[in-house]
Order: sequence, then C-alpha cells, then structure tokens
Amino acid sequence: MTYLHRIPSPVRIALVLLAFAVVPPVLGRATPGLLDESNALIIGYGVCVAAAALSLNLLMGYAGQISLGQYALVGVGSFTTGLLAGPTKLGLPFMVAVPLAALAGAAVAFLIGLPALRLRGLYLAIATLGFSYAMFEWAFRIRSLTGGGSALPVPRPWFGDFELLRNADYLAVVLLLLAGLWLIDRNVTRTRLGRAFQAIRADEPMAQAYGIDVARYKLLAFVLSGAFAGVAGAMYGSLFNFANSEQFELRWSLLLVIIVVVGGLGSRGGVVTAALLFAAMPRLLTALKGWDLIAGGVLLMFAVARHPGGFPEAVADAREKKLVKQRAKSGEPEPGLPTLPDMPRPTGLADRPREAPGQPLLRVTEVSVSFGGLQAVDKASLEVHRGRIVGLIGPNGAGKTTLFNAVSGLVRTDSGRVELLGRDVTRSAPHVRAAAGVGRTFQLIGLAKDLSVTENLLLAQHTVAGYTAPEALVWTGRTPKMERELRARAAEAVAALGFERYADTAVKYLSHGQQRIVELGCVLVTAPELVMLDEPSAGMSPGAAENLAVRLADIRDQLGRTVLVIEHNIPLVLDLCDDLYVLDAGRVIASGPAREVAALPEVVGAYLGEAVLV
Repeated sequence: MTYLHRIPSPVRIALVLLAFAVVPPVLGRATPGLLDESNALIIGYGVCVAAAALSLNLLMGYAGQISLGQYALVGVGSFTTGLLAGPTKLGLPFMVAVPLAALAGAAVAFLIGLPALRLRGLYLAIATLGFSYAMFEWAFRIRSLTGGGSALPVPRPWFGDFELLRNADYLAVVLLLLAGLWLIDRNVTRTRLGRAFQAIRADEPMAQAYGIDVARYKLLAFVLSGAFAGVAGAMYGSLFNFANSEQFELRWSLLLVIIVVVGGLGSRGGVVTAALLFAAMPRLLTALKGWDLIAGGVLLMFAVARHPGGFPEAVADAREKKLVKQRAKSGEPEPGLPTLPDMPRPTGLADRPREAPGQPLLRVTEVSVSFGGLQAVDKASLEVHRGRIVGLIGPNGAGKTTLFNAVSGLVRTDSGRVELLGRDVTRSAPHVRAAAGVGRTFQLIGLAKDLSVTENLLLAQHTVAGYTAPEALVWTGRTPKMERELRARAAEAVAALGFERYADTAVKYLSHGQQRIVELGCVLVTAPELVMLDEPSAGMSPGAAENLAVRLADIRDQLGRTVLVIEHNIPLVLDLCDDLYVLDAGRVIASGPAREVAALPEVVGAYLGEAVLV
C-alpha cells in the first residue's frame, strides 16, 4: 500500500481502468465455467443498474431532489445510442454515441429540473412520475424514432471488423464506463459541487447564506444525473442489443429508488453494492424471480424506519455511538469557546468594495416585508457602522428574524432599500450578498448536520473556491491546488476552535453548544465584512453565554469585524453592544447607545417589562 500511494494519481487511475478492461476477457477465456456467457450477462446487467443507481444517488443522495422517473432517462440514453450507432441509422462508433447519449440525458434532465426550482417533496415526485409516464406511453413509442412497439437495435462496440459479441468481452466495456462514472462522482463529492449539493439537501436558506446559488446547483444536479443516466442507458441497450419501451416502465424507476435508499443515500459504494445485489440475486436465485420489488419494499420500509441513510448510516451510527461512550468513560472535557484567531481574507476571494468614509457598512432604509395579510416588518430603518456591535432586540414575533432575512436576501422586501458597503443590494440574491461579505448564523443552527466539522468548514468557503464545474468534474486546472488551500484553511479553523478530535465527526453527533461554536467558525472562516448572529446564546448556560460575550467582543476588537446580533439575553446585550435597535410589531421604536435605549420607558413597556439598572 505504501508503494501504491507513491504512484501519481493519474497513473493509478490508468492502472485501475486497464485492469477493468483486461481482467474480464482474460478471466472469461481462462475459466469458461466461472465467467460463461450467462454469468457475464448477469454481471453486466448488474453493472448497468449500478450506473443508473449512481445517477439517481447523485440527485437524491447528494442534492436531496426526489425523482420517480430516473429509468426514463436511462431509456433516453438507450434510444439515443440506438439512433446514433444502429446499423440502420447513423452508424456512429459506440464510443462516440456514449458521450452523445450523456448529452441527450443531460438535456432532458435539464427540462425536468426547471420545475424543480419551484417544486419540492411530493410535488416534485409527482412531476417526475408524470415525466416517466409520458416517456413510456408516448415518447418511447414514436415509430419514426424508436420503432414503435418493435425494438430498436442497439449494437455492441466494434473495433475494425471485430465486434464485442461475447458477453465477457463486453463486460470489460461496461466496467470501464462504470469506473469512469465512479471517478467523476468521486470528484463531485470531494469538491465544492458535492458540498453545495449536500447543503441544498440539508437546508436551502443555509446554503444560500454560504454563497451557493441554489437554483443553479439544483439544475446542475439534474444535468449531471441525466448525463450519468444517459451513459447507463447506452451500456444497458448495447448489453441486450435492443431498446424498447417495456424495458423502461415505471416499476424500474421505483426499484432504483429502493436501491438508492437501501444502499444508503449519498453512499457511492453502498449504492453500487445494492444495485449489483438487486440486479443479480433474482437471476441467480430463481426462487426470488418476480419478488424483487416485494423484497425491496420490505427492505425500504426497514431502512426508512430504522436508518433513513441505509446500511452505511447504520454502520456510522454504531461507530459514532461507540466513540461517544469511550469519550464519556475517559472523562474527556468538551471544548469551550476558545479565543478566535484572525482568519485572513482568502486569496481566492475578490477584493470587496469598502464604504465611503463616514458611511455605514450596512444601511437599511424603510424596509417593509409582508406575508399575505401579516405585516412582519413595517418601514424599519437601521445603520451599522464598521467596527461596532449592534444589537436588535424585541418581543417574540416583532419581526427581528424577518428583518435579518431581508438584509441577507432570504426574503424579498415589499419596499425600502438595503445598502451594503455603499452598494444597493435590495434585489441581489442571497449568494451574491454572501460573496459581497455578509456572513450569518441561524436560530436553528445553519449547518449541514450529516457532514463532518471539517466538511462544514469547507462548505462555508464555497465563495472562495474559484474553480469551475468542468474543472471539478475532471479534477484538473485550479481544482487540486485550491482544494488543498481550502482544506489547510479548514484544518487551521478546526485547531483554532479546539475541535481537533471532532474534525471528522458528523455535526449531528455534537452537542447544541458545540454546534453553535462550529457555526460561528463557519461564518468567520471567510472573513466576512458583516457578521449577523441570530440568537447566538440560545440554549447556552449562563457561564457559556458570558464566555460568548467575551468572544464576540474579540471578533470586533481583535478581528476588526462588524457584528449585527439578535439576542434575548439582555445582560449580554448591555455588556456587548455599542448600539441598540428595538423592534416591536415590525417597527423600530427606539435606537441609539445600548444602555440609553434599554432605559427608555417605551422600550421597558414594549419588551423589558421592568426598569433596567444602568
């Protein structure tokens, strides 16, 4: 293993691909009984299903977008390959038809993804179900394209006059294509593409706050998933030498969902393993023939009831529970709130504009937000100057979080103006404001709970990862260097937070207070101009809240950051804030120096309920 790691990565990949290409034909000739035509066909079918499962896992497991019509996209790839490579059609080489089949799958998936920008959950599932039905009943039965009820020939690859008619020979081709999809999928998960997908799956507002263009990345997830499905369709059609509508009916899409859920949402290895088992077992054990969907349904119900992430999640849960018990027995203390060191502006971040001298870093002018007949924010105005901590207080339902969301772009304003660094950002998208220097936390902790501490810190640096999607998919150009820089920076942040032993622990296994610390670290890791904190002391003990006040003062005094904070802990507000705004029923009823505002009669009556000693 030591010598293997010394081999450059491209060479290792080439050796793996060469093994996939050489081993099946050689094994088939050396041991005819082990890899005869029947067994090679079964394994080849399992590999095709595994490729299709990877396509759905990319969409459902990573990005959290439900699709009940994925096998229809596989059908698009099969029919496209038949039209391009078929002897009675264009007659193109198979290896030319495969990337074109991927493009066809990506194009159709793009059209499916457009409704996904507005649809979620059940409604998106119904939309994809309708797509599958339309393709099965109409598109796949167009006689001029697919031959109607008769099958469309899909040839095997050929080299000169030699066609890969033996299943063991063709198995090498589908294994090569599966290996290629695996490598691309791996590149997705280890770059900002996969982290963006995971953030969207976890919480779309949180993803936007980290600078992720949710609409763009949703469409990208559909397009990549469709491209994978197109390749799987090319593999599938060529394996059986034909394509017809019956091969891509709805039941196969449902079986694919079962495979992905049981194999483990987001688990590449688990999904491929489950696909191979589901595809091969009914053909190896004839007693299961016709019962594959029933057996799959039982496993699906068990997975959803016990471990929604499938078998890999069950293993991870067991391992993490064991680690928690070991820490408890060792009496290992939990990290507190450490001194937060300076996080210099990352080199990949474009220079941000600065406000004019004497102008506020943030200016909100008469902003109003309503939801139907409810006026959540009513002509609220505030200013935040650089290097100050500004508090925003008010009773529950006063509109504080809604005003926060208006500043960060998560809700649209009905009227008014929001200026950041002297620039009007009233109509700018949340990811644009994040890139401009707005970092924020959430009441309910804005982290991707299934990702580790390190992965969340990498996710938080989305705006500074300047490589493109094509560079990420093939791990070339700026991608390797920038990923090394991002990971080094994340490691520094983990050490600064005192979380070295939790670096690879999923955030969901941390305590509430620990998650708050990680969230604050994620906000600070890109050195934002404006740090917006929504009830940061919620759920903390009085001692931890006092410590938090000291650390927030460090953010202002040592790191030079500007802070806007919503907080119900009035002693913390008075100790921490330079300026204070009081919101009641969506209106700003008082503003000014913190202790002076807290003593005003209208503030006492509206919120505090009793005089505050100042």
